[in-house]
Amino acid sequence: HIILLFFSLSLKKPTFQVIRGRVYCTPLFTMTATSAPIRLATLAFFLSPFLCGTRLTARAYSIDPSPNNHPAAPNSSHRINNSDSPQHEPLSTRRHALSSLFSASTAAAVIPLLPTFYSSPSNALPATSTPNPTGLAAKLSARDPSLLKNRLFNLPPSPQIYPPFLRGTWDVSLQFSGFLFPSSSLSKQTLLADTSIPGFQKCSIASLADVGKESITTYRMSIDETTGLEDRKVALKGSLNGFLGYDAVREVIYDGNAGGNPNRIGIDFVPNRTRNANRIELFCNGRESELVTYESQQQSKELPQSKQQAMLLPGGKIFLNSEYIRQVTFSLSQEFGVARQVSGNYAHFWTWKGNDSDPERIEGNLLTAAYLDAQDPLFFEEPSKPVVVYAHNLIGRKVVV
Repeated sequence: HIILLFFSLSLKKPTFQVIRGRVYCTPLFTMTATSAPIRLATLAFFLSPFLCGTRLTARAYSIDPSPNNHPAAPNSSHRINNSDSPQHEPLSTRRHALSSLFSASTAAAVIPLLPTFYSSPSNALPATSTPNPTGLAAKLSARDPSLLKNRLFNLPPSPQIYPPFLRGTWDVSLQFSGFLFPSSSLSKQTLLADTSIPGFQKCSIASLADVGKESITTYRMSIDETTGLEDRKVALKGSLNGFLGYDAVREVIYDGNAGGNPNRIGIDFVPNRTRNANRIELFCNGRESELVTYESQQQSKELPQSKQQAMLLPGGKIFLNSEYIRQVTFSLSQEFGVARQVSGNYAHFWTWKGNDSDPERIEGNLLTAAYLDAQDPLFFEEPSKPVVVYAHNLIGRKVVV
């Protein structure tokens, strides 16, 4: 391969020219037109990891986050709530999460990819509408993070339409509940040194600006009663300000509900108030959704018949939707006149459950899968599967506006 690359270059003696008082020098190495077999062989060299299934060994550049810019890593004493996991990973303080929490080798925990009310295919609620065997519900109930692969090349998705039981205005409470490093190719220590992974720094995930925040974050979710479209401006501004603890957002630019592009959102921050972000651009690469309705069921078949009737669970609906996001964050840099630009890829997976007996309350969870960017030195080690998965619990209460 080195010989092939050598033949695609030709060594030329540098020449100098004086144009309008300035001296210009031709480059020492210039690309020349090579024969077709040489060009094809050179192209095959770069595509060999994809064609042959091999991996390129990339160097992981260790970056030590400064105390003033520590990543927004898991930061509380919560544990992953999953009885199937033999050992859970405790969460430490935000300052020491990246340095000391994962230094000890622990067994891999499994995040319940669906809440307890829809946890696995074996104990799922009896559905009156047949779930798609290859749909989003089946993917999440499999409890396999490797199924949550990134989607980069898709047709522009249409805007998300929410079902009737979710329409209206809701005050949503969101709380961090766990995390997982599912990669079998990259160790935790290697990933923790890569601060460009979404979630490791504040504002690297727009709707979860401080992923591991200990306290409960509240924001308002408004879904149009007629169209079923969400007001993204209200939700994003509320969640960003809630996670950061102050009014950081000046404006959210989005025209998807007015017939514009539903797959691009711009967020302008108050100048010089948020260190990690002056502006954020969000691009949606794909969406999925699925609605599952279920009928009432008994909580336990081992109880007497009289108690089973008293513990009858009401019927309801479960709505699952996902969104694959590419985020570009612009902020101040140490180089004068040049903005700092960081790109990240992640996906949100929401699960919402509504009860027929209490239509004013909804509950659910949010999974956020973070992926490596194509420009990351570790990209070829894990090009499509998530390297970190975060989990949050959700509770919504309907409000009258």
